[in-house]
Amino acid sequence: MTEAHAIAGQGVIDDAGAALNELSALMDAVSAPEIEAAAREIVAGSAIFLSGSGRSGLVARSVAMRLMHIGLRAFAVGEVATPAISKGDVLVVLSARASATATSQLATAKSAGARTILFTTGPRTPLLEDADVVVQIPSRVSVFTAQHAGSLFEQGCLLLGDSMAQHVRLHLDVSEAELDARHANL
Repeated sequence: MTEAHAIAGQGVIDDAGAALNELSALMDAVSAPEIEAAAREIVAGSAIFLSGSGRSGLVARSVAMRLMHIGLRAFAVGEVATPAISKGDVLVVLSARASATATSQLATAKSAGARTILFTTGPRTPLLEDADVVVQIPSRVSVFTAQHAGSLFEQGCLLLGDSMAQHVRLHLDVSEAELDARHANL
């Protein structure tokens, strides 16, 4: 192993600190009114569907689990037990570049009468007109990252998703004991 390929513990810690600094800058760049609008939609929804591809999909599943712990009807799109979306429901899509799959899902949800939220890196464009709420997470747009690919976007989505779930929990006055009772026990 060459020195260039050696793993140095302090180097890993330094990289983690740099990632935290990037994440902090990203949170400073997110619009509070956009995330508040997203939280209001989630509280008002009959059922909440979360979607994303790849690692964004893993984050979507994590946020769906948090919302389920709160007591909301929350589903990860693509899971075998996920029902059809319908009027009064909310679709939350995590897609850094608003992929064709994301825009198709938004259109399908809108045609079913559901409300839609898109977490993405870019500002609203004509391609995104099907989203009722767009939360811009400007990783690699206005916030620099040294991390690979979509790592900062995904970290931002996870942090915002967990924080939003906490605020929804407090708004709905759901106790920690109620959360604990809904954790998996099998």
